[in-house]
Amino acid sequence: MLNMEKDNQTIVNYEDAFRNFDSGDIVKGKVIDIRDGDVFVDIGYKSEGIIKAKEFMDDEGNLNVEIGDEVEALFFNKTDEDGFEILSKAAADRIKGWNKVYEAYKENRPIKGKIRSLVNGGFTVKIDGFLAFLPGSQVELRPIKRYDSYVGKEFEFKVVNVNESKRNAVISRKVLIEEEQRRKREELEQKIKEGAVLKGKVKNITDYGVFVDLGGIDGLVHITDMSYARISHPSEMVELGDEINVKIIKIENENSKKKIYLGMKQLTPDPWDNIDEKFSSGDIVKGNIVNIVDYGIFVELERGIEGLVHKTEISYDKYPPKAKEIYNPGDVIEVKITNIDKENRRMSLSIKQTKPYPWENIEEKYKVGDIVEGTVTGIKDFGVFIRLEDGVEGLIHENDLSWDREEKVEFKLGETVKTKILNVDKENKKIALGLKQLTPNPWESVDEKYHVGDEVEAEVVSIKPFGVFVKFEKGIESLVPKSEYNNLEPKKGETVKVKVIRIDKNKKRLISSFVNE
Repeated sequence: MLNMEKDNQTIVNYEDAFRNFDSGDIVKGKVIDIRDGDVFVDIGYKSEGIIKAKEFMDDEGNLNVEIGDEVEALFFNKTDEDGFEILSKAAADRIKGWNKVYEAYKENRPIKGKIRSLVNGGFTVKIDGFLAFLPGSQVELRPIKRYDSYVGKEFEFKVVNVNESKRNAVISRKVLIEEEQRRKREELEQKIKEGAVLKGKVKNITDYGVFVDLGGIDGLVHITDMSYARISHPSEMVELGDEINVKIIKIENENSKKKIYLGMKQLTPDPWDNIDEKFSSGDIVKGNIVNIVDYGIFVELERGIEGLVHKTEISYDKYPPKAKEIYNPGDVIEVKITNIDKENRRMSLSIKQTKPYPWENIEEKYKVGDIVEGTVTGIKDFGVFIRLEDGVEGLIHENDLSWDREEKVEFKLGETVKTKILNVDKENKKIALGLKQLTPNPWESVDEKYHVGDEVEAEVVSIKPFGVFVKFEKGIESLVPKSEYNNLEPKKGETVKVKVIRIDKNKKRLISSFVNE
């Protein structure tokens, strides 16, 4: 009885040890030896199988098999001259790869593969041991330029066409990308609502703002919505490709298209919300000049809070220089807050009000008879304006430029001159200055220099219907009435001899007659 059981067990083991295979079967076996370019495999058959070692080599030529490894191969039911069963791992891989591709096609699901080589019109893609065709137009959404840069890369693909009889397949990566974009777009459209905060990538930068790709849908961050602080160009804050957080602040539907307006600054507290806690009218603070325009200066008190110094609040001067001649962007200056309009986000500032009002004690600083120094700020037909200090100007009237009414006194803007104070009018903010008063009045000593009967050489300076004026010296002129020409015909500019016939010092008059030699 025991012997019978043993014999039955022996028969069972014998049948298991020698399995039968049909040509075309994929068999499993264990690698028992590797030599002379061949891999020997025990497949449980009456003879061992043999596979060319090159079928185990990767693209770099490395042999990826070791003794003891389990492998699968195609059984041909043929032996070589040494009696080994001829097997093929590559053929088995092709069949398995084809089955995998065909199943993916039927189930409409993606499959992984590695781009192996360039072929006419596209690439071969290895999926296990099967080679599928990838058209060049199906790699990216846009046409590719460097085909060779894709060789060796692994991607997921969609099987778009198969031929069962010929066992070939066409695959596409582009289709998967489009499907993924559609899916993301649908998900994104559910999130596109005013007030939503999303992450996006900077796609384009213009002078007026930044276009952001939200994941298939673009939105615009206008430059005014990038920061509460003033910026001159969006590139100061972002670069192409940057990932940024944005808030949807408005959505407009125009011609069946959505216009999405985004904001960056809206993700941070508005500095104007608590402006009353930080600043008050009357405060004197320091700020940074951010812009200078014709009508004034914009000053940033802190990031996002600016105020305007109107041009009338820059200086107490009646004719102040232009702001650009005094200040530059970036300058730190002291200003006084004169008004805060929180609702309209406006602040009025003053530079001049940080200094004492110059006319307050003007009569103590400037007295009649004082000789002062100032800068020429204006040259007019009627006289010259002289700046004595910030907000205080005086006028040298044309009559007070020279004792000689024919003399043309030349001035240049910005030059420094000395003058004499003739009058101070605090109420009307006027100071009368004199230049000629810095030298003695020649009429004070006219009766000491000239006497009736004196003959004097003089220059004819003007000719009038009633006579001519002749110049004795600077500031002293005499009239020669027509009745005193003595048959002479005077010409302007010529030197003549005259005789003094009358002197009136109080009225500053001299009367002479021509001497006819």
